[in-house]
Amino acid sequence: MCGIAGILGRIDAEDRRRRVGRMTRALTHRGPDDEGFFDDEGVSLGFRRLSVIDLETGEQPIVDEERRLAIVLNGEIYNFRDLRRDLMARGHHFRSTGDVEVVLRMWAEEGPSCLQRLNGMFALAVWDGGCRKLHLARDRFGIKPLYLFREGGGLAFASELRSLRAGGFPGAPRIDVLQLQHYLSYGYLSPEGAPLEGVQSLPPATILTVDAEGSERLTIYWTPPAPRDSHSIPHRVADRLRGALENSVGRQLVADVPVGVFLSGGLDSSTLSAIAARRVSRPLRTFSVGFEGPDAVSELPAAREIADFLESDHHELMMDPREVARDLEHIIDGLDAPLADPTAIPTWYMSKLARERVTVALSGEGADEVFGGYARQRYDVVLDRIGEAGRKLLPTAMLLAGKKPSTRFARRLRMTPGLERQLDWGRIFSGEEIARLVGTPSVNEAGIHGPYTELARRWLEWADVDPVNGRLEADRCTFLPGDLLPKVDRMSMAHSLEVRVPYLDNEVVDLVLALPGRFKQGLRRDKILLREVASGLLPKAGSLRRKRGFEVPIGTWLRGPLRPALTDQLSAAHVGDAGVLQVAEVSRLVDEHLAGDRDHGRALWSLMVLSRWLVRGGRQ
Repeated sequence: MCGIAGILGRIDAEDRRRRVGRMTRALTHRGPDDEGFFDDEGVSLGFRRLSVIDLETGEQPIVDEERRLAIVLNGEIYNFRDLRRDLMARGHHFRSTGDVEVVLRMWAEEGPSCLQRLNGMFALAVWDGGCRKLHLARDRFGIKPLYLFREGGGLAFASELRSLRAGGFPGAPRIDVLQLQHYLSYGYLSPEGAPLEGVQSLPPATILTVDAEGSERLTIYWTPPAPRDSHSIPHRVADRLRGALENSVGRQLVADVPVGVFLSGGLDSSTLSAIAARRVSRPLRTFSVGFEGPDAVSELPAAREIADFLESDHHELMMDPREVARDLEHIIDGLDAPLADPTAIPTWYMSKLARERVTVALSGEGADEVFGGYARQRYDVVLDRIGEAGRKLLPTAMLLAGKKPSTRFARRLRMTPGLERQLDWGRIFSGEEIARLVGTPSVNEAGIHGPYTELARRWLEWADVDPVNGRLEADRCTFLPGDLLPKVDRMSMAHSLEVRVPYLDNEVVDLVLALPGRFKQGLRRDKILLREVASGLLPKAGSLRRKRGFEVPIGTWLRGPLRPALTDQLSAAHVGDAGVLQVAEVSRLVDEHLAGDRDHGRALWSLMVLSRWLVRGGRQ
């Protein structure tokens, strides 16, 4: 795992090189072991290295013998050994034993189309000096980040927003209003967005080609396979999945440094740990974190049960909210850009714990989006099935049962079936609430959902035919690249830890995405196919355990140990100086929460993250 940065443009060569040096140094936490640079007419590339594979000869940038092609790559290519053997059979000779030179030599033969053959997580830049073109690309799901900034016909790119800022991009930053509203709505930026005007996140599964004159071409190199008709599905699909998972874990255990597994005790991480434990020669290293307190839901007992079953070398940490209070600014700063998922806190501590003993860890991200693990997906199907008449009668039925529907749930009942209603299950602030927070007459809801126009159309096409797969596709295109993957990437790289996600392996994804939704989720069951695989690997309780997640008690913590941080980050002085949020509205939310009148925990956490980011330089 590493960090990359670069500039393409006509600016003074010395200034360009100096800027890339600053951008690269800002990524030292991503690559503490080494740095490297490449310069050619009109382009400079920078690289920071975390040594994982090919410790002796894995320096970057890698340049071919003719100095025509140069590459920097952040990530890992898991099938590089097979690709290397194929290239050697065709007469290629290698100077290194790692994966990046394999990509460079494939590129020399096949050009950008070689990305279709890569099984891994990556963000890369390839400079082709022969045709004076820079190629930028990301992996299928956007596991590894890549930010872009265009100016005066030139382009700067980096693994993190802070790296772009270190290079002076953009020079006079302004908040992107639509991205701010998206963040306040859902707690994350749109997967192709960034919080500053002019900055963009390169979309997953795409290649951006830019020539020396600034002309651009964006190409999509992979699209998810459409689900096949159920009659074409082999009877023993669970056996095929188990084989694919064993192959995936086997590939992702390859490293020249110690490797471990994040073990929460849930189905996803337990299944990964069970497969990994069978493929290592010594006890598998596993890591868990938990909480204490009346509102905390700790999975440490479940994780210990699985660790004992696997006889792993298990390490765990019980988080102390007072320690969280001391570390809070470091945790938020590690997010690099606004991201309001409170589970970033335990992910930061899990990464810190793991990095004391390993350099690489496997994690279960992506399983819910691939196999169907979210209850909200099932709830949304129910709202479809009861129809408009049923949705109108449901509040009355709930009142007769002694349950008052929340304002948010009542709003959801009024919404027509579609992507916007599904996204609403994770909404933090409504349009009316955002308007009060930012002091505008109204909020541009159409603009917020503009990046998802094509996804919404595809969702409606699938809704009647295969509603399960339609909703999984929506989560894979929104929540996964917008929240989950950036959270894990940033919190792990804050500790120079590489985290790999075997559930998003090409072989696994190509198999499961093509299956009908009935293999994944029903109205009462989730992850049907994965549970069948797990039943042969785990004790019965482990394979049947319901999804719980970290469930951080953020509301309770903000009334207790994190109260000083809350009142500091959202003080009138901080909020007023930033000039983005309305002081009176923020103060009202804080007062209601601290008085116990309402639980605004998640909303206030999102505002704390935003406030800290603004104070730290979001508007420098």
